Amino acid sequence: MFFKKIDSLEAVINYVQQQLAEHPERDLNKARSAALAGEQREFPVIYIGHLGDPSDTFIPQGELEIPEAAIADQRENALAKELLGKLEPLKMLNPVSLDFSLGKGPGTLVTCFGIPLNPETVDCPAYTISIDDVMSQALPDPKTSGLMPAMLEKINTIKALTPDSFKIALPDTQGPFNIAHALVGEEALIEAYLDPDRFHQLMAKITDFWIQAVMVLKNAIGKEREAVLAQAAVHIAECSVNLVSPEMYKEFLLPCDLKIAEVFGAPGIHTCSGPHVFYATLENIPGMVYTEAGYISSTAAGYTKVDDAMAALRGKQIMLNIGQELQEGRELETVLTDLERYSETKRLLFSYTGMHWRKKDRPLIRDIHCAADEFWQEKVVR
Repeated sequence: MFFKKIDSLEAVINYVQQQLAEHPERDLNKARSAALAGEQREFPVIYIGHLGDPSDTFIPQGELEIPEAAIADQRENALAKELLGKLEPLKMLNPVSLDFSLGKGPGTLVTCFGIPLNPETVDCPAYTISIDDVMSQALPDPKTSGLMPAMLEKINTIKALTPDSFKIALPDTQGPFNIAHALVGEEALIEAYLDPDRFHQLMAKITDFWIQAVMVLKNAIGKEREAVLAQAAVHIAECSVNLVSPEMYKEFLLPCDLKIAEVFGAPGIHTCSGPHVFYATLENIPGMVYTEAGYISSTAAGYTKVDDAMAALRGKQIMLNIGQELQEGRELETVLTDLERYSETKRLLFSYTGMHWRKKDRPLIRDIHCAADEFWQEKVVR
């Protein structure tokens, strides 16, 4: 039965749980758990999306209808809206996770250093400051600075109002060098050459805060409420490492990652598909939990080919997130080629974006999903 509006949080919880139960082939957390453990899974659980374009005003028809939350209590209504929004991917047959989110994207921890986010630029930091500014201020308080109080309050609200079966994902904490780049801009790219000691000090300060902030969040969430990926590993995004040399990474930035690993255990790495980041982290961070590869057309440092990543990971218990842009006319071929790789290792997840697609192409995306699901059952599972 479809409800246009739902007027209680309990009813929303039941509704989203029922929807996910009716679509086990779209359960992202089950796929993540299986891939992390290297276990066979029943469904491929693939993300296939189109590019977001503000000028794309096309209104898709005949898609899954999702009810609205209409709850008097504002805290409950906010959680209900978030949960119902988690079902949006089903409109394109994409995977669903009911984990609650925290923070506001890549700029989340930058706010703790006194820089506001600009909502007009998708919550990117509004401006940069100088290294002198960063070094002259005390280490931010990991409980009271920036967005931390709001995130801690939300964690408490989620735990008070929802059952333990609903997990909480860590926010996008980026990585120490990504934060440094967001904080001080171009200075982060050149200071290692101008004043190596000061750059080491900058990175050490940011890393110490990163560790403290993540520890505060993990303790507040608690092991029983942590999302699958957060339980498996802390996540380090290395996007800006693609702008520096492997030598600079090993001398100045790898020590930050290793310090994080000493505290939390081996991390998972977001490489932004950069080849030298892929190899530098793989070769120097012991026991890495997951990494990434896949074709991206426009990158600062090229992309890591999936074939190359598969070869480098052969025999290692590391999950590979395959994330690729789909080339026009070869969309299904690319997806099926990657699904065939599952016969070599079960530690794979699949994600694709058609940069040439827009909302009008959603029927094609659903068709590709159906073809991929059929291929998986006929060629992979059997």
